[in-house]
Amino acid sequence: MQRVNGKLYAFLCIDPRAGSPARLVIVDLSDPAAPTQVFTAAMGVPFVHDVFVRDGILITALWNQGITIWDIGGAGGGTVANPIALGNVITAGGQAHNVWWFHNGVTGEKRFAFVGQEGPGVVGVSSSGDIHVVDVSNFAAPREVAFFHVDGAGTHNFSVDESRGILYAAYYNGGVRAIDVNGDLSSCDAVDKSPDGRCDLAKMGRELAHGPSGPGPVYIWGVQVVGLRVYASDMLNGIWKLAPASFPAD
Repeated sequence: MQRVNGKLYAFLCIDPRAGSPARLVIVDLSDPAAPTQVFTAAMGVPFVHDVFVRDGILITALWNQGITIWDIGGAGGGTVANPIALGNVITAGGQAHNVWWFHNGVTGEKRFAFVGQEGPGVVGVSSSGDIHVVDVSNFAAPREVAFFHVDGAGTHNFSVDESRGILYAAYYNGGVRAIDVNGDLSSCDAVDKSPDGRCDLAKMGRELAHGPSGPGPVYIWGVQVVGLRVYASDMLNGIWKLAPASFPAD
């Protein structure tokens, strides 16, 4: 759920069923006793998996269709009932699972969106998929500029401490990864670039910390920053309460 121009809406992702394609449904919740559907459209291959809503902009994670940016009241003539598509990008490998449009709490910059790729995995054993960094400074022409990869593990959900510029990513069997997302993520030395020209955040030394550590394996599904703590849901062990990451100079 999210508010747009003061009104509360639910953004629902409907899985494909019996020949019916995946759909996005938007419901007006301003009267909880009488919710009203205001928009629906088929989208996603094969899923519309997640959405992110902020400043009158809707970003949909459409799996192998990448992410699409919509105006729902923040960039022109779009509304919640009549979203206008502004731009689309298919991130490397597809499987766009979730997205976070980063508003830097220090600089005010709103240039980057982080896209989680959920690849194949086996619960408790293995996972795959990278975090993809998309430059959305031009909504009409978003482009992937960087990525973060963990060998043998893949990301699921993440939470961003925007006041400090730290992204906390659930990486299933790879635990929680804390990544410095301050500054220009699209600029790096040649040695830190992949063959396709994207910056490799791991090679750039952007990872600040990872955990938790325990006597056995972990399989972290979700993560959430709350004040001075980071909470992680582990499909094998329950809930972890972690201290936040520190920058080397802290």
